[in-house]
Amino acid sequence: MLKRIMLILSVIVLLSGCANKQKFKDQLREAIREDPQIVLDALNENSVAMLDILDKGIKEREKEQRLSKFEAEMQNPLQPKITAGRVMLGNVDAPVTIVEYSDFLCPYCSKGAGVVSKLAIEQPEKYRIIFKHLPLHKKSRELAIFFEALARLDMQKAYRFHNLAFERQRALYEDKSGVVLNSILEEINIDRAQLQKSVNSAQVREYLMDDSQEAGKFKIKGTPTFLVNGVAINGYVPAERFEETVDLILEKTNTSAADAQEGEICEDCLNQK
Repeated sequence: MLKRIMLILSVIVLLSGCANKQKFKDQLREAIREDPQIVLDALNENSVAMLDILDKGIKEREKEQRLSKFEAEMQNPLQPKITAGRVMLGNVDAPVTIVEYSDFLCPYCSKGAGVVSKLAIEQPEKYRIIFKHLPLHKKSRELAIFFEALARLDMQKAYRFHNLAFERQRALYEDKSGVVLNSILEEINIDRAQLQKSVNSAQVREYLMDDSQEAGKFKIKGTPTFLVNGVAINGYVPAERFEETVDLILEKTNTSAADAQEGEICEDCLNQK
């Protein structure tokens, strides 16, 4: 019992950052070495409390890692490739460039696209949005191909497709025969022969391949991810928090940055209802 009490007290002291924590570390190590069973007993008898402590520690470490990554990118921003042929919303000379890695069937991407599109439409002097792709499934890759194929023919119609695809993503996901996709293409009124030729172009495939390789190089694994002047905002965050993080990036200030830039993100969106 004495050893068990000492173990629990030692854990508490270690978590509190006591100046004598090295002494307690040594005592704890010796107690465990003499009787390893006390660890299992303590875990069994205090499982909920121990799990809470572990969960708190994991969250703190993740927060530190996010902040460290954010600070590193503030000092050395990522350099995404931006070409003239890609769909852009906003002003080409805007001080804030947002490169958006997205998946048309990701629910968080739909919400995130709404946030950044609204910013670029309402504040074109401040924002420009470059849309890129990180399709995680075959069907979302097909939608990305149609989007880029449309962009080669008509940028405005491509962006109309972008909006409709996000609005109807659940129907697109559930549609097995292509009826919903055909309906969208009819609604934007595009020449199907020209579209098919564009779909088959090497450039469209090249864009998607470049986006995937670039996302891999930047260690982007989920959608949506936004590079704001080369600094990543991971996942969907509400408009107010998004703008706060943009201002932090512009000011080169790290206060609360880790909290501001963490949002809702998908790594396998089609499995989420």
